Amino acid sequence: MASLGVPLVIAQLCLMAMALTDAIMVGRGVGTEALAAMALGLSFVNVPFIALYGFSSATSILTARTFGSGKMTELPVILRHGIFLSAASAVVVGLGTLWFFNHLEWLDYLGQPPELIPIARPYLYFYTAAFLFMLCGGNLRAYCESQNRAWLPLYVILGSIVANAVLDYAFIYGVFGLPKMGLPGAGMATLLCSFGQFVVLLTVVLKSNLHLTFRELVRPAILRDFTARHLRLGIPTALQIGVEIGAMSIVAMFAGMVSASTLAAHHVTMQVASFSFMVPMGMSFAVSIRVSQAAGANDRARVISIARSGLTFAACWMGGMTILLVGLHSVIPWAFTRDPEVAAMAASFLVVAGLFQVFDGVQCTSIGALRGLKDVNAPTLIVTLIYWVFEIPVSWLLCFKAGLWGLGVWIALFLGLILSATFLTSRLRRVAASKVLTD
Repeated sequence: MASLGVPLVIAQLCLMAMALTDAIMVGRGVGTEALAAMALGLSFVNVPFIALYGFSSATSILTARTFGSGKMTELPVILRHGIFLSAASAVVVGLGTLWFFNHLEWLDYLGQPPELIPIARPYLYFYTAAFLFMLCGGNLRAYCESQNRAWLPLYVILGSIVANAVLDYAFIYGVFGLPKMGLPGAGMATLLCSFGQFVVLLTVVLKSNLHLTFRELVRPAILRDFTARHLRLGIPTALQIGVEIGAMSIVAMFAGMVSASTLAAHHVTMQVASFSFMVPMGMSFAVSIRVSQAAGANDRARVISIARSGLTFAACWMGGMTILLVGLHSVIPWAFTRDPEVAAMAASFLVVAGLFQVFDGVQCTSIGALRGLKDVNAPTLIVTLIYWVFEIPVSWLLCFKAGLWGLGVWIALFLGLILSATFLTSRLRRVAASKVLTD
């Protein structure tokens, strides 16, 4: 599993490194207000956009199952339908999200500092356009990875790190004869980088031996059966991702309701916690693919072995991250900000974030294994109940009623992840032992 998981982990770390680069350059080079505006904007658009990765996840599972069963002629059809659904949903959801963000005054800005809205708006225009190419590129990555060719997209992503850093520096600070754009420059860099990444990745996939031709990819035929298969997996997966990210965004709004500094500190902590999370997340993709391939071959013993290996790795890695984050909690924030108030708050948040690392890794890996078994409806219900019925109300109570403010938000996240890890691992144990694999 490591042969597939390692490049997937590196790819996730690289993608997160680009987000960290954006946050560091904006926070240190533009200021706390711009960093808070970035956090506010991303808390809105990341909910629907990251949820749409459910369709590329469906492409991954369907490709892996088909590859495991040896039906190679169906592979390009699966990819074509995945890209079509991702592109169509990105356009519709993107326009709807921007419209909503531009009319936040109808809802009294949801308690957020209104002066951040005009700062965040131009950044979101660029970021929304970029996500179309991110989602389509996600399907191409899934297509490669599910055929055990994970190193191909990784080479492209590695090049993107350098390109993103150079473009960030050029557009944010205004060098190489370009205008100094500040926060919108980070959005411009993301758009150009994601477009270039998609074009290069498409070229690489077409030139590799992956059962795909350009003619087959652009055929206008959209088949009802393949669309239905994608939707049956993609919609519950998108809902599950959206529920989790949506809860994260709502608690980020709670932080914004306290102050812009609290929101900036919350964003710094979330970036750091997300970076450590990329390793088990990448391995969970490998678990999902390997479980799907084993299920396609009707090999239950291998399914169980893969799931156990993935959970063991996640627990061990995140245990190490717990030691690192707690030990360096007062040092890490200074990489993102020069504001002492923001750094002090982020340091306290990082202690809590460090303590929930193991639970976060275990619940993520469990979801990946369940997805590989095509078990997506029950996990969606589980995370919905935990995040929306439990975590959000507890976050509100701890933040505003108990007077813990931003720290209360992170304690609620901690408690929610404990419940999520407990219920999802229990579900995985039952499903892996009893589910019909070749359905």
